[in-house]
Amino acid sequence: MERDGVISRWDDEKGFGFIRPPAGGGEFFLHISAFRGDRRPLEGDAVRFVAGTDRQGRPRAEHARLAGLAIDLPPIRQKPPAPATRAKARSGREFVEARRPRSMPAALALLAALLLLPLAGAWSWLHDGHPGGWLLAYPGFSLIAFFAYWRDKRSAERGAWRTPEQSLHLFELLGGWPGAFLAQRLFRHKTRKLSFLLPFWGIVLLHQAFWLDHLGGGFLFAALARQLGG
Repeated sequence: MERDGVISRWDDEKGFGFIRPPAGGGEFFLHISAFRGDRRPLEGDAVRFVAGTDRQGRPRAEHARLAGLAIDLPPIRQKPPAPATRAKARSGREFVEARRPRSMPAALALLAALLLLPLAGAWSWLHDGHPGGWLLAYPGFSLIAFFAYWRDKRSAERGAWRTPEQSLHLFELLGGWPGAFLAQRLFRHKTRKLSFLLPFWGIVLLHQAFWLDHLGGGFLFAALARQLGG
C-alpha cells in the first residue's frame, strides 16, 4: 500500500534523499531510480510511496511519486548536468565543483603522461640489478583501488556503508594511484571534493618525486632516509 510522506532531504546531484512519514519515526531512503513523476523531486515535496527495506534491513522506498496526478517521465531519473562552477557548504566542509573534461581519451592521455616517470624509473631500477618484486604493488594495488572506488560508488548510490577515505588513500599511497585515477574518471566518483583531491594529488606527486629523484641519482630520498634513521 502507498503511504504519505514528505521529502525531508534531497541531493539532486547524487540522486537520492529521504522521505519522512507525517506520523514521525524513521526516514525512508529514496533513490531517483524508484521515483516517478513529471519532474525531479525537491526537498519539501509531498509524495506517496511504497515502504520496503534494503538488503541490510534498513527502510527504503520501493516506489515513490509526487502526491496527486503525476506523469511518468523516465528522463527525470537521469542525473542532471553539472553547472560550470558551483560551491557548496555541507556539514561545515567546503566543496568546490568545477566542470572537468569527461573525455576518456583525454583522461587516458593524462594517465599515460603521469606513468612516464614511474615506467622509466622502474626500468632503470631493474636495469641496475635491484630486486623488483615490490614494483608489482603498482598493478596490484591499482586493481584493489579500482575495485574499492567502484564499490564505494555503488554504496553511495544505494545509501549503503561507504569505504573510508583513509582506506582509499592508503591503496593509492601503496602504488594504486593509477587505478584510482582511472576509477575517478570512469565512475565520475571523488572528483569534486577538494579535501579528498588534495591528498590524492599529493600522493601522485610524491610518487613522481620519488622516481624523478631515483633517475637523478637518488640523493634526495637517500638523504631523507638518513635523517629519519639518524
